[in-house]
Amino acid sequence: MKAKISLQIANKTLLWQVGRLGLINMFAAVSKLKQHQQRVTTLMAHREKLLASGAYSLARQKVLEHQVLNHLYVLASLKQQSPCDYFNGNSFNDLAELSCDDFCEIALASDQHAIFALCATRLMAASEQDNSDYFLALKKQQALPVYTLLSQQLRYWTIPEQKALRATVLEGKESLPQQLKTILFSQPLNDAELQQALAHADFTLVYAALVNCYCQGDNSLSDKVFKVFSSTSEPSQKAQLLQLAGLLDDSRWHEPCALFCKAHPEFCQTVLSHFVYKSALVLVIELMGVAQTQQAAYQAWLTLTDRPLAKAEALTLVSTQNQHHVQAGINLHDAEHVRQALALSKGECVLKGVSFTKAQPEQGLAELAGEIVQRVFAPQFELTLACGLYHTQQTAVQWQKLIAGAKHAA
Repeated sequence: MKAKISLQIANKTLLWQVGRLGLINMFAAVSKLKQHQQRVTTLMAHREKLLASGAYSLARQKVLEHQVLNHLYVLASLKQQSPCDYFNGNSFNDLAELSCDDFCEIALASDQHAIFALCATRLMAASEQDNSDYFLALKKQQALPVYTLLSQQLRYWTIPEQKALRATVLEGKESLPQQLKTILFSQPLNDAELQQALAHADFTLVYAALVNCYCQGDNSLSDKVFKVFSSTSEPSQKAQLLQLAGLLDDSRWHEPCALFCKAHPEFCQTVLSHFVYKSALVLVIELMGVAQTQQAAYQAWLTLTDRPLAKAEALTLVSTQNQHHVQAGINLHDAEHVRQALALSKGECVLKGVSFTKAQPEQGLAELAGEIVQRVFAPQFELTLACGLYHTQQTAVQWQKLIAGAKHAA
């Protein structure tokens, strides 16, 4: 009898242990899924910070984006148990089977547009429809946000034969999303269209036309940019214009840039990081010695030279113009030595410490990626593709394919 009771107790204990293990495994699986979700959030934040720097290692971007996709794949394949359903119950295989319209419908309903843009480069097949017809069909259906989302992929930037639509936009008779106005004026333009766009009250059209000129190698672009720069008072617009000016070999921009950065230090880092010509390092060093621009200018210095500077004692000087110049933690003498060494190396430009020639950036920058890198490369490509590169951040896979194609063509 005692043996029977002991056996029953043993069986109940075994069942309890099995049940306990099942609960542990279930909680472990849920915990692991939460870890995948947390990793997606963390990695996307790292990616956003990396993209914001404007120039970085292509390999680093590739690793980050590959890791994000791996975690998303797991979450999408176990959607019933997943703590966060990014894709409305679809697995990656399901997404790959969707049409452009259906994929975009899910994406637009989500607040995770960056994730969908990243996935689209791996999952969506190449478009088979004519871009012009598709664009006009979406416009008729009042569904142009779909095209805006798709425009993250450069193949959707070519929309030929839209002269009539450009005319209505220039006349103010047509209202389009900002990105689509940019695309419309990133096509080959005749002289009349270009002049009308450059003189337009809509800054989106003006900037698109200026970038169009940059991608064509317009020798008079610096004067065109200055005309717009002097006529606008909006700081964010001036910052965009200075970014474009930094890619031009024109030292006349150094003084306006210095004045703007001192007045609007919040734009200083992004603006200065575009001044890739080595002659502009004097400007960067100058702004590293000014209190309100010091840290932003130093971050731009790192983007351009990739050379951390030696420490310096805190020192405040007052110039004859009664301006306060601060040297705290940044050794400007060290910066000058770096500048002189870079000036002696081959190539008139520098980015992430790599000297290169603007006419052949692929010889130095092939291992780099980022917004500034794309903008440096842009004039090497066909016009509409070049404009798309200037305005649209590419994933690592997209950029690697473009660089490989450019090398092959060369």
